[in-house]
Amino acid sequence: MPALVGIALQPDDVFFAHNRDLLERAELFEVTPETLWGSHCQPTAGYERLLDLTQRRQVPVVGHGVLFSIGAVEEPKRRAAWLQALQRDANAFGFAWLSEHLGFADAGDCHTAWPLPLPPTDEAVAIVAKSLATLRSACPTVLFENNADLFCLGEPMAQAAFYARVCEAADAAMLLDLHNAYAYCRNTGIALRDFLEQLPWDRVLELHLSGGSDSDPEFLPSGRSMRLDSHDGAVPDEVWEAMELALPRASNLRAVVCEWFPDAMNDAAATQFAADFDRAQKLVKEFG
Repeated sequence: MPALVGIALQPDDVFFAHNRDLLERAELFEVTPETLWGSHCQPTAGYERLLDLTQRRQVPVVGHGVLFSIGAVEEPKRRAAWLQALQRDANAFGFAWLSEHLGFADAGDCHTAWPLPLPPTDEAVAIVAKSLATLRSACPTVLFENNADLFCLGEPMAQAAFYARVCEAADAAMLLDLHNAYAYCRNTGIALRDFLEQLPWDRVLELHLSGGSDSDPEFLPSGRSMRLDSHDGAVPDEVWEAMELALPRASNLRAVVCEWFPDAMNDAAATQFAADFDRAQKLVKEFG
């Protein structure tokens, strides 16, 4: 059965206003619970909006976390509260699986806005496996997602083998974000195709598709631009090529999710987002 093609939902008015057609055509929805929480992880109005939509459409829903910090050496103080909220949301939305970014966002009393890279070590594998086991109490099937890291700890190509080791140790699946892989390879100076060839394809359950942007050259003293996972703009040609490579290899693939952040959404963006969705759907059917 071909993988389902869906979209990552955003609770914002602007996202709903510009994507009415896609909201009715998507074969699957992805929900990021943290974007729907207020203080103490309590649901906001956006929570009810997405819950109403998913219940009306009756298509599969998957959860996608951002800052559970599965690579943190010490368990974050907020983890118990977050886990309880994720359990609530998994039950409410009926998550088929729950994914989380590979990395850490907490160290002591410090907290980052985005997960930071992990070294490809046995210790890191064990820490991530333990965190994913904890995450299973919220949803039995768990995945981790590769990041669009700006730098790496160790040899850049070693990350592919690191992913495979995490899959094995945690008995987990992988969410392969193709734009993130493209960005990571550009930022670390390795060939995307070579990197993709080494991934644990039998563990890839979901793909992410999105566009991105290049950083301002004035951001770094060297004048170098980095590739950013900004979830805006058309899906680059290199990412489409990566998808064509991925589809015949990912034998257990069940979903392809298209992403676009609401702060970059307008009429032109919505037209491009729909075009990317249609192209992804066509490719899945061709390779399915």
